[in-house]
Amino acid sequence: MTLIELAVTTYTEHEAQAPVQAAEMFAQARVEFLALVRRSVAETLCADAEKLDWQYTPSEGLPEEVEQATALLEPGRPEYLRYRADHGKDTWALELVRPCDACGTERIDSVHNLTRLGQLLTEDRSGRR
Repeated sequence: MTLIELAVTTYTEHEAQAPVQAAEMFAQARVEFLALVRRSVAETLCADAEKLDWQYTPSEGLPEEVEQATALLEPGRPEYLRYRADHGKDTWALELVRPCDACGTERIDSVHNLTRLGQLLTEDRSGRR
């Protein structure tokens, strides 16, 4: 095999593996991000919040450096927690998202601790805002 043939073969093999490697790296990054989310939410709220079924969710319409994960508070309830990390700005936000089926909008409030989450959920039940 000549040097040219070897170089072309090596490049071809590399290019064939690139999508597989990229997919593996992306999957590993998602696992690591969800672990970060669980730790952060446990510190912000409580250990029980870490046990929620956190799912990596697409961040459509957001900058590329923003990742997000969501978790239902309870199965069958419409509201959920959303965790967003902006890696470009090194910031994160934990929010309670409450969809409104009637009007198609979402009410979104920052959640900084367990007391605030309780306040928001109590306001929903009492009809206050």
